[in-house]
Amino acid sequence: MADKKNISVLDERKSSISSCQGDGKGICCEKESVSGAVSQRACVYCGARVVLNPITDAYHIVHGPIGCASYTWDIRGSLSSGSELYRTSFSTDLRETDIVFGGEKKLVAAIDELMEKATEKPKVIFVYATCIVGVIGDDIEAVCRMAEKKYEIRVIPVKAPGFSGTKSLGYKMACNY
Repeated sequence: MADKKNISVLDERKSSISSCQGDGKGICCEKESVSGAVSQRACVYCGARVVLNPITDAYHIVHGPIGCASYTWDIRGSLSSGSELYRTSFSTDLRETDIVFGGEKKLVAAIDELMEKATEKPKVIFVYATCIVGVIGDDIEAVCRMAEKKYEIRVIPVKAPGFSGTKSLGYKMACNY
């Protein structure tokens, strides 16, 4: 076990770390985490997902690396009198080549596969754009419009790249959908 007396914390990260010593200060909320600091705050995507995940008769597709989907999978409980679609998390699992050449085709394929294999047709599909998608510039709005026409259901792009703010901003963004 490491000697706690020899552990130092950079001054700029102190407010992002809880020492669990009951000092009552807690962790600062409503501000971005410092890179490299482990904190209770999460990204914009996570906030949007928390708000929209309780919509139980929907597919929730994470357009990004698989880690983003696993990060928020089943993080909140939802009550449902019927549909359990929300219990399954879907991801386009973007990889290096998708980042270089774009992931739009992979997103189209993911939506098509879900709709072809669907045992229960969703009322809506949410497509979450993660940080990677925000950087590479995939046009998820266009993909969602095409899917809406093809499947005659709402397909809503949720542009919530994590680097664009805090988890609470994600809450607010999701409420606007």
